[in-house]
Amino acid sequence: MQEVEIKYRDEFCQRCGEISCTLNFDEALQTILDNIDRCLDVQASAIHLVDPGSQTIAPVAARNLSSDYISRYQLRLEENPIEQEVLKGKVITIADARENPTYQKLAESEGIRSILCAPLKAKERIIGSLWLFTRTVRSFDPGELSYVTTLASQAGVVLSNAKLYQSLHALSEIGQALTSRLDLSEVLQMIVEKATRLMGGKGASILLIARQGETLEVGATWGLSEKFLKKGPIEIEKSLRECLDHLLVIPDVSKSQDVQYPEHLAQEGIRSILCTPLTVKERPIGTLRVYLAYPREFSAEDLELFQILADFGGIAIENARLFNHIKRDYEDLTQDVWQWYDWGKRAPSI
Repeated sequence: MQEVEIKYRDEFCQRCGEISCTLNFDEALQTILDNIDRCLDVQASAIHLVDPGSQTIAPVAARNLSSDYISRYQLRLEENPIEQEVLKGKVITIADARENPTYQKLAESEGIRSILCAPLKAKERIIGSLWLFTRTVRSFDPGELSYVTTLASQAGVVLSNAKLYQSLHALSEIGQALTSRLDLSEVLQMIVEKATRLMGGKGASILLIARQGETLEVGATWGLSEKFLKKGPIEIEKSLRECLDHLLVIPDVSKSQDVQYPEHLAQEGIRSILCTPLTVKERPIGTLRVYLAYPREFSAEDLELFQILADFGGIAIENARLFNHIKRDYEDLTQDVWQWYDWGKRAPSI
């Protein structure tokens, strides 16, 4: 028994070292599967990750499984009781998948017999599951179960870090693209599109403070219906007033007293809202809101990325406004000079 423990301990140290050597998300996925297959003598494996925005779980990488496995296996969490148990932190084993109603079709199509599934955990959050498959009926001993559980936790941290690095890289590109554009409508549209994609939302909007300071005007939207946009005036005091001061998460709009049109939100399929101020020179000019189809908890990293995007947005909006202001001043000055010399009412287009 002691020799087995030493073997797994040494194996674990070596595998963790290999898995932790990359921040490239795709490389991390393949390295995890390579090492799992090497050390546990299984015939196939897969990594499933949760999409919090749609409340689904789907494979993002697989080894020795057909292409159909990745393209077809996508389930809502409530449709798969085994995934639900794994996402609660449990390790699940299935001795013979042919006798399990949920996995009979998988057993037939992929030649699967035994299954071991462990949670992928990162910073107290379970982000997905690690699946091991054999093509002969097999029971996993306690040492193997402990090894897989610990390795899956390490893999979860590596994938979380790689995902964060990927998001930061994407955010850097977004920031460069935003701050290099000078057309205000183009800037606003890019912000709502990128915010939706970055946070896995159903849609997003930029609401700017109207001149009278009592309502919010729609500056740009993404993924929202015309019917929802025509629901009526958005009054600052009735529509997430606190969002003009700080980042705000409404995990379930049906239970919130701070939303102005709860019935329209329900009809649009919106269950959760993430909102933060858009500021220029530390003064709020409006809000950036992302709408989600499911109640969701956000990590500190998610919220920080969202805030950085909003900060980029504020800078981009200010740059575009300054450019438009300078452009108007130049055109007015050109027209004044043209009229001063009595060359006509309008300067020629150049």
